Amino acid sequence: MRLTFRPNNQIRLLIIFFCALFVIGATDVRAQKVAKRHAANRFEVAVNSPKKTTEPAPELKPETADAKINTLEQMLVEQSQRLDRLQQTISEQQETIRLLAAKVNSSEAPLSTSATATGQAGVAQQTVKTPTVDDRLKTVESRLSELSAIKFSGDIRLRSESIFGQSNSLANGANPAVLGNDLSPRHRMRLRARLQMRGSIGKEFDWGLRFATGSLADSISTNQTMTDFFNRKPFALDQAFITYKPHSVPGLKLQGGKFEPPWTFTEMTIDNDLMVEGFNQSYSRGFKKSKLKDVTIVAWELPFLERNSAFVRNSNGTVNIDQSRRGGRDLALFGAQARARFEPNEKVALNLSVADLFYSGTQFITPVQVFGNQLQLPVTFTIPANGATPAQTITTQVSIPRELLVAGNGNLGITNASNNATNRDGHLSSGFNLVDMMARLELKNSKRFPVAIVLDFVTNTQAHDVVVAGPTGADVLLPNHENNGFWGEIQVGKTKDRGDVQFGYTFLRVEKDAVLTPFNFSDVTQQSDMRAHRLQFSYAADPRVTFTVTGIVTERLNGLLGPFAATPAGSSNRATTRVQFDTVLKF
Repeated sequence: MRLTFRPNNQIRLLIIFFCALFVIGATDVRAQKVAKRHAANRFEVAVNSPKKTTEPAPELKPETADAKINTLEQMLVEQSQRLDRLQQTISEQQETIRLLAAKVNSSEAPLSTSATATGQAGVAQQTVKTPTVDDRLKTVESRLSELSAIKFSGDIRLRSESIFGQSNSLANGANPAVLGNDLSPRHRMRLRARLQMRGSIGKEFDWGLRFATGSLADSISTNQTMTDFFNRKPFALDQAFITYKPHSVPGLKLQGGKFEPPWTFTEMTIDNDLMVEGFNQSYSRGFKKSKLKDVTIVAWELPFLERNSAFVRNSNGTVNIDQSRRGGRDLALFGAQARARFEPNEKVALNLSVADLFYSGTQFITPVQVFGNQLQLPVTFTIPANGATPAQTITTQVSIPRELLVAGNGNLGITNASNNATNRDGHLSSGFNLVDMMARLELKNSKRFPVAIVLDFVTNTQAHDVVVAGPTGADVLLPNHENNGFWGEIQVGKTKDRGDVQFGYTFLRVEKDAVLTPFNFSDVTQQSDMRAHRLQFSYAADPRVTFTVTGIVTERLNGLLGPFAATPAGSSNRATTRVQFDTVLKF
């Protein structure tokens, strides 16, 4: 910040006036002191003189008015000279500051010359015109306004979870003729943390970033189990996108990056924690004076697996061009949705939507069984007999961290789609083109207890027969009609304000190949060929703090081995119960 001293005529006259008063007062005081001193001297001479003289003592005459004026004028001239020297010094300092600032900023501030009168004599002076503090603040604010404000938000969730009724599909330890062994109940503490940033560039571009906990190989869960000897937990990129909303086309939105699914869905088809990657386009049109409030059309192109190029050879050793081209094709999700919102009155709203989700290249997916974040590979080996013990054949499972096969080498196509039907070669039997129809009814007659009813029906139009090995080793086709799923949910209440409560119930039934299981509901025992009931209660201790209790009971529809294998009679088929206690804090 630079200071500029520019005394004008009025300030100079005020200074001269106060200086004159000071000089006059000082002169009167000095005259009085001199007169008193002379009077004292005369008295002392009269007392100490032995002879009496008749000559009168000389009297000290006070200073005349002309002398006072001359003294005042001389002091004013000196004061004016001091002011001129001070002003010259300030100007030199300003020039030095300007030169230093020019060196730092590599730019020279513009100079301007202005004439300033000093006292009764006009003196022309060159001054430096530099930006003030307000000017600089305006410049900074204008640049910040281009970036707009960055908004930070997030949440932390603590979860205590217990799972009862788990079992595996191995031969029973007590009766090898049947399948299933009960597993111990599981109790664990889990953590979820998310940090979100949102901003805009100008009026047409928005951007977003979000980081979240969770295993890097598990795309449908941001939970982090508190285990592994207090090790550090991953906190990775969960969202990163840019959105373009051109003003010339109101309602149009183009988005690219990693983002939330842009269509309306339930967890029967897509888990809430899944963040898709790619591009989407949407157009929305609102209607003010109509019961039809808005119509939206969304389309998306979402690649999810890039495969290595491979050569497929014929029996004679030559390259099969068609099969090689198909074998190197990438996997992607393409789709579109049309949705509309109706509001017959202020207390009733109805949302309808229909979507098509086409998964391209799913025939190259190789499912494996997953327990937590471990790949469970069945292994059978024989212990030779020795002198004291006969030979033993043991079947067990070996766990391999998913990260070794998925996160670093995703082009292998190994996934946790363990609930979908597979052919004898290990690949998925069906293609997946899902037609998803949804309806959501909102009743707002009660402000404290609004009601929401959600119905969702999905059908897979590309369910194919399952190829298994026959008694002679030849291929046998099993009809596959496992292609439908249903979701029904009701919610009563809300958790918006302090003291609010909410009750919820969900019924879910998903057949074997109704959905692609790497991407849907993660809190059930298995994600297809099952029936589930979910009960939920939430209490808002604060608008930003919610306590929730959730119970989920999952049942297998067709036993341990599913609809395309014969499960021995008497095998275990227990329902699995999962209980969750959640504390969520938002900021």
